[in-house]
Amino acid sequence: MKTQTIQATVNPRLLTKASRLFTGTLGGRIIEVLQNARRAGATEVTITNQDCLVSVRDNGKGIEDFSQLLDLGSSGWEDDIEVSEDPAGVGLFCLAPREVAIRSLGKLVRIQDDGWTGAPVEIVSDSEPVNGTVVQFRDDEWNLERVSPHAVFTGLKVTVDGNLCPEVPFVSNAAAHHSELGCRIEVGPYDSLSDWHHRIRSTPFDSNNVFVNFHGQVITFDYHPVGEHNLRYLVHLTGEPTGIRLMLPARTRLVENEAFETLKAALELEAYRFIERRGEHALSYKEYLRAKELGITLPEAKPTYEIGLLTSDGMPDPVQVEAPKDFPLAQCYRFDPDQKKWDDWDATNAHLLAALGKFETPFVPVDIRSSYNGYSWANMPTVDDVKVIKKKIIHEDWLWSGTLVCVESLTITARTSDGRVFRSVVCMAVLPPKAKPQWADASVYVTKEAQKRLCSSEIWYHLGGWNEDGDSYDTQESSFSADLDRFWADVVGPDEYLRQLMFEAAGNILEEWKHVAVASDGTVTIQLKDGKKKTLKPSAAETPTAAA
Repeated sequence: MKTQTIQATVNPRLLTKASRLFTGTLGGRIIEVLQNARRAGATEVTITNQDCLVSVRDNGKGIEDFSQLLDLGSSGWEDDIEVSEDPAGVGLFCLAPREVAIRSLGKLVRIQDDGWTGAPVEIVSDSEPVNGTVVQFRDDEWNLERVSPHAVFTGLKVTVDGNLCPEVPFVSNAAAHHSELGCRIEVGPYDSLSDWHHRIRSTPFDSNNVFVNFHGQVITFDYHPVGEHNLRYLVHLTGEPTGIRLMLPARTRLVENEAFETLKAALELEAYRFIERRGEHALSYKEYLRAKELGITLPEAKPTYEIGLLTSDGMPDPVQVEAPKDFPLAQCYRFDPDQKKWDDWDATNAHLLAALGKFETPFVPVDIRSSYNGYSWANMPTVDDVKVIKKKIIHEDWLWSGTLVCVESLTITARTSDGRVFRSVVCMAVLPPKAKPQWADASVYVTKEAQKRLCSSEIWYHLGGWNEDGDSYDTQESSFSADLDRFWADVVGPDEYLRQLMFEAAGNILEEWKHVAVASDGTVTIQLKDGKKKTLKPSAAETPTAAA
């Protein structure tokens, strides 16, 4: 049987697609032209615009072999450029299918129409020889605003229509050199970035925090080797040999090769070194140990905790636990939610005991994430047991998404690992509903004191709170407050509730009053303490009728 072979070929039709492969954006064309000038050894680039004709002139070494200009995939660069940058060989094709004139070292070519797709292009002598290279073509205006973002980190002196583009160092002199990757790396907070670094990000909400500068072309990606998510990482390619590669043909992403994994390891190392120099951190204990593995000795994380055990991502907020000023963390008590014996009600009632109870010695529970277990400051006495004692139900009703129950008294007791007992009468506690349907939240127990001591939103917090799928927060809060008012009216009875409303209204009278009388016709008579009398009569339109 005759042996068959295959061989790689480049279909000529690929050349007809060059304009779609490499010229998606004006920015992409600017980047490629500036990169070509820099690779040719240029230190200065001058760009001029006249009647939609763009002229780019550089002071590089010029073009010795014009045949390389239309060799798609062959860069024509020296070996040191190949190993340090891996140029794609796109070159002049970034300008296809425009008519382009190139002048360099006494030679001139004009590429147009089918010259991009394989037709011969004549090389002629240049009547006005130039040093370096001049490229001319028609395009949208390459003005200062469009060019500057792509020139600022190239290290080139770029002038546009007589105006110099800004030049900004991509990293500072403090950046760490990683010769194995051919780059320098600098770690710091986001607020240390220059305005030009920030402009690289596609939107203000772009979460990418790693910026890799390929000699002016900056690629970003998202990577957080440590728990501090406000850090940014700058990677500046130095021109040394590197395995870091850009994905072709767009060159807008990194190739996830072995060098990419090495880069991520270097970013992690530099992150821990930055934290070591700063001297303080809030890293988890696992990360603290990881730093040790890398040969970096960090201090313990600064104590990181929340006073109280209840928080709210939205609204409303729970009753707050107040710690005495300068109260030491070592005298607080920790509640460990990882213990299987606990349920949600225990943490809630420990919080309410601290917020609403009265003690000779302060009872201050704190919330510390389990990721901090291992640090010396996280090893503190714990809350071991929580009990609620309630006496005689006065009234109960369904309210919002749970049951609200008014009782004669409530007592919460907390026992701690250091042998102490904290017990106090409180005005609110939370327990599982007696027969809980799937959509019920809790049974909230209150005493009459809660009406005066707690605002409606602090009770609302334990009855489901705000539903973001419903009306506005203000509307829902107003509706809950009205429901709560009716609940309190049922607790005290209609006569007492009416008396409270009337007393509250009379309390707004500025003068010192002795008693107030309200007649059926709407007349209000106020007897003041100084013996004077004040009469308030309704207007004719507001006079109530007998039927009313």
